[in-house]
Amino acid sequence: MRSHRSLAAAALAALAVVLVAAGCGGSSGGTPITIADKGFPENQIIAQLYAKALAAQGFKPTVKSLGSSQIADAAIRRGDIDLYPEYTGTALIVILGMDPDPNDDRAFATISRAYQARGLEVLPPAPFNNDNKVACTEDAVGRYHLSTLSDLGRASPQIVYAANPEHLTRADGLPLLRRFYGVRFKDVRSVDISLRYRPVQQGQAQCVYAFGTDPQVATLHLILLQDDKRIFESTSFRGFPVLNAAYARDAPDSLTRTIEKVDALLTQQAVGELNAKVILDKRDPADVAQEFLTSRGLI
Repeated sequence: MRSHRSLAAAALAALAVVLVAAGCGGSSGGTPITIADKGFPENQIIAQLYAKALAAQGFKPTVKSLGSSQIADAAIRRGDIDLYPEYTGTALIVILGMDPDPNDDRAFATISRAYQARGLEVLPPAPFNNDNKVACTEDAVGRYHLSTLSDLGRASPQIVYAANPEHLTRADGLPLLRRFYGVRFKDVRSVDISLRYRPVQQGQAQCVYAFGTDPQVATLHLILLQDDKRIFESTSFRGFPVLNAAYARDAPDSLTRTIEKVDALLTQQAVGELNAKVILDKRDPADVAQEFLTSRGLI
């Protein structure tokens, strides 16, 4: 009898192991996942949002910070990382080396096909758009009669501009402003992407390369110039997740469901508020992400 009971217990234990391994409908079962960000606050917040939400589903996330899209792209294609947040305009122009496309649906379809051929999987973009802007001080706007980017081109020989190094050479950056708006700045202060507003704060620049979700525009009382030719702002920079296709293929179903739930919350207003907490209030991106997901009922 003892041996029969032992066999029955062993069978039950084996069944339990099978049920746990099967996940009873897609549990992550402690699946490790390496997530990267590109080293600036907004991207760090989004990476932490993914990490916190996936951890709540039983994944074991590790988050690392990388320096650029090119570094993140190379890492995810090698399989060194499994997931990172990218932007549609950056993927199209910087990673794929293609021309800007003002048609959002067509641009993302192009990205999706090209990334699939490169061993990657993409999920649909979030609602927010971190698009190109130029913001100038109230004093500069009044002194040089600035309203549009064409006005900026006319007055640019008297203006100092602040921007990150990548913007100075990207096809959709300063070269585009020169080509289509006649911009020839008196000087350009090249600073780290997270420090773009410092020259303006210190009175060393009058205009700055801005993003559509930057909270500094409001707090520094800057004025966004209108894109009168609809060229500089024609390409969207909506955030979207990039996954290593091999990792995604073997991962539990809860991976993509969870990421998509997070992305659905990332409206223009929500991302602006998250950025303000990290950039202006100097809070940790992980803490801000935890607070946000808890308030939205995702964790």
